Amino acid sequence: MALLEQAAGQGHAYAMYAVGDIHDTRKQYSLAVEWLTKAAEAGLPRAMSDLGIHFDKGQGVAADYAAAADWYRRAADAGDGTAAANLAAMYHNGRGRAWQMPVPPH
Repeated sequence: MALLEQAAGQGHAYAMYAVGDIHDTRKQYSLAVEWLTKAAEAGLPRAMSDLGIHFDKGQGVAADYAAAADWYRRAADAGDGTAAANLAAMYHNGRGRAWQMPVPPH
């Protein structure tokens, strides 16, 4: 863990993700969100997807469906299939976007 934290502190995105993932496994969600945010901002799609999960579930941060959808969308745009599926599930369940009733045809 010390070597991962050292690499993460030097800006290595995969190390940032690994540190966040370890904290997530330990249920240290606030620390996980801190490191996942750094990795996501460094452009790592898997970190973006996992960060979306934290906002979606309210783990380590207040639940924020708009933020969850935004992170899922960023990850999906970068090719992460899990994020695309999670975003679709949010939309299916009416979360993450403003819902508007469809107008019936005349």
